[in-house]
Amino acid sequence: MELILQSVISGLLQGSVYAVLALAYSIIYMTTRTINFAQGQQLMAGAFIYYGLWIGVGLPWPAALLAAVAASILIGILVQQTALRPLGQFDPNTNIGWILTTLALGLILQDLVRFVAGTENRTLPKVVESIGGRSAISGIDIQKYLIFTVGISLALVLEVTHRKTKLGRALRATAHDRNTAALMGINPQFMVLYSFGLAGALAAIAGWLIAPVTFVTLDMGTFTGLKAFAGAVVGGIGSTRGALVGGLVVGLAESSTVLFKAQQWGNAIVFALLILILMVKPTGILGDALIEKV
Repeated sequence: MELILQSVISGLLQGSVYAVLALAYSIIYMTTRTINFAQGQQLMAGAFIYYGLWIGVGLPWPAALLAAVAASILIGILVQQTALRPLGQFDPNTNIGWILTTLALGLILQDLVRFVAGTENRTLPKVVESIGGRSAISGIDIQKYLIFTVGISLALVLEVTHRKTKLGRALRATAHDRNTAALMGINPQFMVLYSFGLAGALAAIAGWLIAPVTFVTLDMGTFTGLKAFAGAVVGGIGSTRGALVGGLVVGLAESSTVLFKAQQWGNAIVFALLILILMVKPTGILGDALIEKV
């Protein structure tokens, strides 16, 4: 029972990171109907910027985090403006170049970070060392509980924001029909920029969350980004609630391998789950079918 409890807790904690990044995928999908596969590399870049400003420059960690988030927002906007906007409005039947471009941008960003920071792995101090004199609860590091708390809080705040505010209604209107939204006084281009900027901020925050419990490395965002994408699809791409649920489900699926002493199969289990969901319910757990009138 103790092993099962640890597996569930560990899965929820790791899944909260996937949920944050899955939110980034979903928000961009809502406004553009495409996927930004550079999200994992933005997570990595955010972690390196945070490390450089906190450890290298000596800024207090909150200031370093804010600067890393701001830089990642700019990166997200630059991705949209310099690489995607020139391609025009996304058409899944003809503009596969959108997706290929984001893949290329991720590789370019990774090489830029390699050129500036080198290939050495780095370690970061934990933001929270202990609570009440305890450095771990149920055998799991306190820092990981911070990951869960921040990750779930972000997901809930964004869910409320996009359900209850004018900005959220504008985002949903743009997702439903950009042309009609424009006729109603909404600026679709601004909403696209907002989605890419917000996705960049979420990537930097995800990098900040996991950096202290892993090495800061050039490939730290590769599988994290792919598994977060799996979480977005499993939960229902384009749904903030779906991103939260999907991220947690992926985390639980990955951690379940501990019960069978098959941790090396964690990645395989996650992507097998993705394939199963696509076969059984392609819209995801909480996703709705996209209906287009022709």
